[in-house]
Amino acid sequence: MAIGSKKIRPPVPVAVLDLKNLARLVLNRPEPDGLFWSFTLNGERILGSLFLIPYWRGNLPLFCYTKVEAGEEPKAFLAYRSIGQEEAFFSNSGEDPRYVYGAIMDIEDPPEFLLKALKSRSVAPETMPIMTKARSMNVLVRTMLILSEDGATPPIWSFKDSGSQILGVITPVFDYYDANALPVFLYVETRDEPSGGFLRYMTQNGREVTTFVDSINEMRYFYARVVRLAHMPLWPRGQERVGNGKQKGGKRSGARG
Repeated sequence: MAIGSKKIRPPVPVAVLDLKNLARLVLNRPEPDGLFWSFTLNGERILGSLFLIPYWRGNLPLFCYTKVEAGEEPKAFLAYRSIGQEEAFFSNSGEDPRYVYGAIMDIEDPPEFLLKALKSRSVAPETMPIMTKARSMNVLVRTMLILSEDGATPPIWSFKDSGSQILGVITPVFDYYDANALPVFLYVETRDEPSGGFLRYMTQNGREVTTFVDSINEMRYFYARVVRLAHMPLWPRGQERVGNGKQKGGKRSGARG
């Protein structure tokens, strides 16, 4: 697709596990930009939203999407709440103040830049972030606490790789030489899947306490949202990851994404 002589580059496709995880990603923010694309592709209903992260030269657009379950039809809004109890469902009304609402843009044919994105499940090696393994989950959430601004924090991406569960966050280091932001993928590997949609954190009696929970309750805690993925393209699957961003068998180039 092109506007005049300029081509539109496709976003990076990120397959989210289900509707609740997609709603948690897009709508659980202080000022959610809740616009969802809805269309049919190869007989399946796709629901997705564009999500921007600071990345190398400019922002990296992610098209975070999920497949709507058979028999469930999107309506005018996606309703979501996380206080006390987490819920996500389609609705034709946006009047209940207990919920945050995302508008659903139902289209007949998806634009070419989204089609091109969904046909690819990988990205160029030079687009990969700098892989950095943290010593513990506490390091991960502690970093997110520092990165939080006006209540907004990046999500913890959770997905499987080679029998392990990966939990990671892309932490931007701004104004690094001529880059807009140096994207550092700070991650941990665990055996178990996260048992809740949020990671709750606080310091108590001189120690750090982290727990997975299903919703947001006591406000004395810091909460980080966990978004489970079916596929994460910004991850070098099946390759050795080391702290300097190089991968076994290859050399990272200095190009920007």
